Amino acid sequence: MRNKKILETVMLAGLLMSAFLCWYFLYRAVTVAGSSVWGAPITISFIFLAFSFMCTALIRESAYLAMVLAASFLLSLVFAPIPRHFAFLILSIVLASYAMFNIRESLGCAIRLRFFNSFMNGRSYFVFALIIAISSQYYALVSRAEREVNLPTFEISKDVTLSLGKIYGRINPKYSFFSSARKMTVDEFILQNQNACLPGQDPGRPAAAGSSVLERGRKQLSELSGRQLSGGEQVADVFLDLATRKINDYFTIGIAQSSSSSPLPLFLTCVLFLTLLPIAAIVGYAGALFSALLCGAMLKKGILKKKIKQVPAESLLL
Repeated sequence: MRNKKILETVMLAGLLMSAFLCWYFLYRAVTVAGSSVWGAPITISFIFLAFSFMCTALIRESAYLAMVLAASFLLSLVFAPIPRHFAFLILSIVLASYAMFNIRESLGCAIRLRFFNSFMNGRSYFVFALIIAISSQYYALVSRAEREVNLPTFEISKDVTLSLGKIYGRINPKYSFFSSARKMTVDEFILQNQNACLPGQDPGRPAAAGSSVLERGRKQLSELSGRQLSGGEQVADVFLDLATRKINDYFTIGIAQSSSSSPLPLFLTCVLFLTLLPIAAIVGYAGALFSALLCGAMLKKGILKKKIKQVPAESLLL
């Protein structure tokens, strides 16, 4: 009995500690330059979910466990004390509590005790509660105009960039050479652009004039792409750097100049929310599996005990 009490205390302490570290690592990922953006937050989120599953199976008092779960989510207010964030945390607490009662109901009466199946009954609610809390804290941190934050870096694929160039070439026939931009070098692109803009240009113009055009074109493209160009680079790579830089500059400047009504923090939060959905589903599955294995080992070692119940059951008469 004493060992069971010690185990319960350790589990609850681990739940609170992992929750605090989860919100702390999220805070660092947003506000501290050079901090781990994905590795540390995902790892501690996995540990937090594992403790949540195990506490649901190990703690006897449901009301006591519900209060500790609520406290673990409310610890996020330490890093983002905003009323709107508190409202979303209440929603997360409701979902986590519902997950807890689902799991305990499954463990309380089952034809055969299977921890993994029982944990899966509440996994989606636990995961969704965690995603809401993370997204809400992220929004609370990013929307603070007076604080410098780390923003995600958007990367555009080369195929998308070239496809946009082809569309532009179809709209404006003068720039139809975009369709072959995949094979062009920077110098070839500059000469093609010069011929498109000046269709009456004499093909036999002096070499000095052509060299001047190339030098001026390289300088302009270097300033736009953010790197020094020699002329032999693939223009598709230059377009890629240009598009990526422009998009990231837009968000950086937009956040720095955003007001309380700016849509940029909300947009970035929605991107994070959609990104977390598949990742959290995998992490939640792994947490349920890991917790089930540990609980199964405790059951075999006699730390956890089970009993056989004789209860009336209903079935459909066919």
